[in-house]
Amino acid sequence: AQEMLSHVLSLLPSRDDLRILELFSGAGFFSVFLAEKCRELIAVESSPSACFDFAGNLDAFDHVSLYEGAVEQVLPSLAADLQGIDLVLLDPPRSGLQPAARKALQELGAAEIIFISCDPSTLARDLKHLCAAGYELQDLHAFDMFPQTYHIEAVAVLSKTS
Repeated sequence: AQEMLSHVLSLLPSRDDLRILELFSGAGFFSVFLAEKCRELIAVESSPSACFDFAGNLDAFDHVSLYEGAVEQVLPSLAADLQGIDLVLLDPPRSGLQPAARKALQELGAAEIIFISCDPSTLARDLKHLCAAGYELQDLHAFDMFPQTYHIEAVAVLSKTS
């Protein structure tokens, strides 16, 4: 996990004014480290228990906002607040992005996306749609988080081309 976290953090632009949107934030595993690297972190998570833990884990950060709800429902309601977001980091469930969530992400049009996935087939599906919507795959790394199994974690980096 440390190797993957280090890799993700190495992908962040070195800017004091960085605004990050984190989708499927869970209890805040990435969020705690992202919060130290940005001016504003907006997180979205659907699980009430994960949101409760997130609030405790990130209580020390005044520039972090958490929205509880499904990504496909929360993103459209935040459209105005998310204008000019620099980076989206997402770590969806094994099933990947629901079509409505993918559409909302595409409409957001962030300059850069860091996409973490635990399922190569749903990652391929979602990357295909994002690339068709004007993103380009810049980097893809796989991490063997569960040795002796077929499970991997992948980190894909996409940038907006059009």
